[in-house]
Parts: sequence; C-alpha cells; structure tokens
Amino acid sequence: MVQDLIARESSQFVSAASLRLRLDWFNKLRWGAAGGILVAVVVANAWLVQSLPLRSLLYTTAVLLLMNMGYVVRNRRLEPVDFLAELRLVKLQMLGDLVVLTILLNLTGGVENPLLYLYVVHVIVASLLFKGREIYHIAWLAIGLFTAEVVGEYVGILPHHHLLSAGTLTHELPYITMTLASFWLVLLFCAYIGASIMTHNRSIKDELLERQAELMEADKAKMDFFRFVTHEVKSPVNTAQSAVETALELGGGSMSDTVEDMLTRAVRRLSQATDIVKDLADLTRTGLMKKDNLQVIDMSRLVNRLVARQRDVADRSGQEIVVEMPEDPVVLTSNLSVIDKIISNLVSNAVRYNRKDGQVKVVLESGRETVRLKVSDQGIGIAKEDQSRIFDEFYRSVEAQKHTTLGTGLGLAIVRKFVDDLGGNIHLESELGQGSTFTVDLFRNDMNRSQKVKR
Repeated sequence: MVQDLIARESSQFVSAASLRLRLDWFNKLRWGAAGGILVAVVVANAWLVQSLPLRSLLYTTAVLLLMNMGYVVRNRRLEPVDFLAELRLVKLQMLGDLVVLTILLNLTGGVENPLLYLYVVHVIVASLLFKGREIYHIAWLAIGLFTAEVVGEYVGILPHHHLLSAGTLTHELPYITMTLASFWLVLLFCAYIGASIMTHNRSIKDELLERQAELMEADKAKMDFFRFVTHEVKSPVNTAQSAVETALELGGGSMSDTVEDMLTRAVRRLSQATDIVKDLADLTRTGLMKKDNLQVIDMSRLVNRLVARQRDVADRSGQEIVVEMPEDPVVLTSNLSVIDKIISNLVSNAVRYNRKDGQVKVVLESGRETVRLKVSDQGIGIAKEDQSRIFDEFYRSVEAQKHTTLGTGLGLAIVRKFVDDLGGNIHLESELGQGSTFTVDLFRNDMNRSQKVKR
C-alpha cells in the first residue's frame, strides 16, 4: 500500500531524527541549567544570612549532570531510527527533569520560590511533542509533584527552607491554597491551549498527508498504466513497422510515388511510436538502485562514447560538439544504464533543438563528493513560462513542436526521474532563442545517497 510509504510518525510534527535533535538541544540546556544552579547557590549563600542547604543542592545538581551525561552517551551510540524509542526517552527525561525541579524547589523555599512556574515550560514542550492525553499527563504529573511538595512541607513531612525575602504570609493556609490553585489553573490552561492549537495543526497535516497518499496512489496508477501500455503496444508496433519496411523493400521502384511517400511516412510514425514505447519502459523501470545493479563507472569514457553517437547527427546540420573534462578519469558508483540514459537524452536533446552551425558543449567536472555534468546548446531555448513544465511527461513547448516533429516529450521526464532516483539534482538555465544549459549533480556513491533521500 502507498500509505505504508508514509512514516507512521507523520501525524506528529516530529520524526525519530528530529526528536533526536530536540533531545540533544535539551541536553545542552541541562548543562546550562546545572551551571546556573551552581552560580545561583554560590550567590545566594554569599548574600543571604541564612544559608541554603548547599550540600543537598550540590548532590541534586550532580544527579542532574549524571542523568544528562547518560542521555548524551546514549544519543551518541545509538542512531535515531526508532520513533517510539525516542518518544519514550523524551517522556523519561521529562519525568526526571520534573522530579529534579521539584527537589530543587523544596531546597530553595518551596511555595515561596517564584521559579515554581518553570513547570510551565515542560507543559509547553509536551504540547509540541505529544498528542491529546499525553500533554495532560505531563501537566498533572507536574501538578502532583509540586502539590505533594507544598503539602509535605506544610504538614511537616518535608523540611522547609525559608527564603529571607518571604514573609510569614507564605506559611498560612489561605496563601498556600491560592498559590496552588493559581498553579493548577496556569498549568491546565497551558495544557488546554497547547493541546488545542496542536490538535488543529495536526488535523491540517493529517489532511495534507491524506492528499499526499492520494497523489501517490494516482502516480502509481499512472505508472501501472504506462507499464501496461508499454507491454501491450510494443509487439504490434514492432510488427507493423517491420511489415511496412518489408513492403517498401519488396515494392522497390514498382510502386507509385504517392504510395511510397505514404509508406515512408508510416515508417517514420511507427518509429516514433517505438521510441515512445521505449521511453515509457524507461519511465516505469523500478529497482534501479539495488546493490546488484551498481558498478564503478568511468564517466569520462562513457561521455566520450555517447557523444560520439551524436556526432553524425550533428554533422548533418553543421553543428560542433565540444567536450571538456579533467585529464584524470572521473568515476562514480551507480547504475550504468541509468547514467547512460541521462547523458544520452541530454546530449541528443541538445543536438535536436540546437540551431544549424551551432555548438553543443558537454562539460564534465569532478568534485570531492559529486560529479557534475553540464550540457549546453545554442538553440531555440525554453520560454520562462515553459520551464516549470519542461520535465513533465509528454510535454513539448510550442517552440519545440515548431522546430521538429520528432520527440516523444518523455526524454526530460526520464532524466529528472532517474536523477531523483539517484538522489542527485538537475538545474535548467535557458533563454528563449539563446539556448539552454542543463546541469546535473550526481553523488559519487549514489547507493548511499539515494537511500538517505528516500528515508
């Protein structure tokens, strides 16, 4: 099913890889938080007559640092491939952070500490990462931990470390009740707002994903149709072409000029139909990037060989084909038939749509990780309004149709499909009446690159 190609975490706004990035970001924040706690403790003990429990604060900070070190080591050793595993780790980290925050508040005044609303940060983060009830679980966990801390101090189960700036009012039940009530209200309100906004946003994304699945289904149906047509039409077209060619040979000079002209035109049209069938077969090819289909390709030799095929066609209209490449061989690991089709289609198109006595320039460049192929001509060019459609199946611009009746409208579509399959890039620069330049960037190890692109 096409839906299986869409990651199950797509209804979230995160993936395993993006969750890992957030986890790494949280780890960096914890290093900063631990440093801030140590500085705050030193400053507080220097300014306050009554010192805070320095040893307990240091122990708690050390626990936070050890936890964070464990997260960092785990993230470095394991690749982010399992979304649910990353999500579970986020929840575990939030639980640990909330417990540590509660202990720190207990050691620094409890309900007297204005930093009690740091819990809100976790609720906001939860609304960005989780769905539905999970957001309220974090909110209620924060509420439960802080309420237990405050009640524990009030009834004497937990020790209370008084802040000198706080008055006696902070020890009275009405103040504690109002503080807890406002704390509950703020956290639950933040959870509700965050959940509502993200639910709306996720519904929009789910709708987009549904439409994406429909488009993928339509594209698959189109490819299946092309594959069926290719299979069913190939044999009768070849048979008809062979029959007409045989009739021309047997008829020789005995047939009238009118009949011979009709049969000659029929051969040309059947030849064009054969080209369409071949292009459709190329367009619907699958499994191109399997490991068994890959080999080390000498791009320099391949370009020279494919250009040589086009020189006779170019010579008929006085065109010149210029090839520029490094002296050392340019190699990459890829599918030979795919690379062959990309180069041959671009070069044949350049010759076909070039002006008489014009120049076709083929440039091969070698980079550290990529190989660049540039094919330029001085021909009809492509209008700005046509450039966005030039890679569509069966599309031929008005100028191309006027220039020649040859062409299937599939050549550039095949080039783009194959370049995409290889994980590369293709770029067009063109001006009407001034020629065109197609630039293709391919990675030296297309197997690894194409697999990364498809993830």
